[in-house]
Amino acid sequence: MIPSPKKMRVFKKSFWVTSKVLFQGDSALPTGLYEYIVGELDDFYAKAFKYIELDDDNVTTVAICLAPMHKKVPQDYYLLKVDPHEILMAAETPNGLIHATQTLKQHFWDTSFNQIDEYDTGADMRCLVIEDWPSYPWRGLHLDVSRHFFDYKFIRRYLDWMAALKLNKFHWHLSDDQGWRVESKRFPRLHEIGAWRKEQDGSRYGGFYTQRQIKLVLDYAAKRGIEVIPEIDIPGHAQAILAAYPELACFPKDFETLNVWGISEDILCAGKDSTISFLKDLFTEIAELFPGQYVHLGGDEAPKEHWKACPHCQKRIAKHQLANEEELQGWLVKTLAKHLQGLDKTVIGWDEILDGKIDSKPIVMAWRGDGIDAARLAHDNGNRYVICPNNKLYFDWKQSDFKDVPGAHGITRIRDVYGLDLSKYKFEHKKLFLGGQANLWTEYVPDNATAKDLVHDRLYALAEVFWSDPPDKDYEKFWRRSFELARFI
Repeated sequence: MIPSPKKMRVFKKSFWVTSKVLFQGDSALPTGLYEYIVGELDDFYAKAFKYIELDDDNVTTVAICLAPMHKKVPQDYYLLKVDPHEILMAAETPNGLIHATQTLKQHFWDTSFNQIDEYDTGADMRCLVIEDWPSYPWRGLHLDVSRHFFDYKFIRRYLDWMAALKLNKFHWHLSDDQGWRVESKRFPRLHEIGAWRKEQDGSRYGGFYTQRQIKLVLDYAAKRGIEVIPEIDIPGHAQAILAAYPELACFPKDFETLNVWGISEDILCAGKDSTISFLKDLFTEIAELFPGQYVHLGGDEAPKEHWKACPHCQKRIAKHQLANEEELQGWLVKTLAKHLQGLDKTVIGWDEILDGKIDSKPIVMAWRGDGIDAARLAHDNGNRYVICPNNKLYFDWKQSDFKDVPGAHGITRIRDVYGLDLSKYKFEHKKLFLGGQANLWTEYVPDNATAKDLVHDRLYALAEVFWSDPPDKDYEKFWRRSFELARFI
């Protein structure tokens, strides 16, 4: 199984898989949660045992229990017991039951994959007891939909992959120089203009998610225990915003949504009050659309040359006695964070926000290099932090040095992901370390098939590292387990 459970006992006792399954939910179980679990298990059971002769004389009962445990257990703990024709799933939280559902699906898959009768006359399901819980509260996967746009159907597939391996944070990178991807009621030029770019061959490329589609994604994710974190990247990576509203720049001109990769020197002006008002209104709309706890402000790779020459920015620096343009970005982050805190949101930013002397409230994503130095800076500043080091957890990097494999930049093998040493990111205050995520930047990921090629295999390693945090990693055993589950997602 992947992720590997904390405690698992497998017994010699087994039973022939039955054709009939009866689901029973207790009275405390919300209807929506019950329907999701039954739908997942019923559909998958039929798929896993489609070509196997089943026991028609007996019935397997699956009991689903949402109730306090008789002992103190970790957050999102679950218990799974498989006895002859009796299966129990129990947890204190809905997420615990969702995780138990995925584990039981893997047990169905394992039973089917390892069926003992080569003539398809039946399959034995082993009896077992599993007690399991996550090691870290943040187990995430990121998707950049700005450089290349991925439609609503693919987003749902992406969420299914995450849920299957118990990942729980979907980081949705919704804006960048190359495209804006959210329908905005307050600022419609964002999706009317900023969502589209003229490619170098003259063709028009782009797209955006309607607010209705976003709400459908949010509902789909919530049923799978996944929280969606929207990212609106500011003040840099904002040329799509400037294409729609050029007056937000230090030096307005006719901007176009960028059609090449890289970093633009044209960023939002932090000195104009009109820019601040725009951003507050924009993030209010984002906060209303996304009900989760977090909003990501970006903050990475923002060249400050225009700020150095901008009278508005220099006036702001002088007024607030800031040391330099980096501290001006810190002021901007603090201003927007305070606004979002008033809307019951927690702000997240890439590790560059630490350069501007921010306070301890934002969560920091440590991404540059191995991320250790950034994690230490966040820790010492009192910030909670999530790691996504680009030399290990950027899934747009190639998986091997074989010719013609997709990806760009360096090489990150499955072994590299699995070998990530989390102890290097733990310092005195261990609770500040929330966990980690993998990022998929899509400059060189033009379609769904390429995205799956880059994410699929390494996702198993990511899931195991941040769920199980195995103290003694045996890559060969992990590889065998991942091979058996190769078509599980």
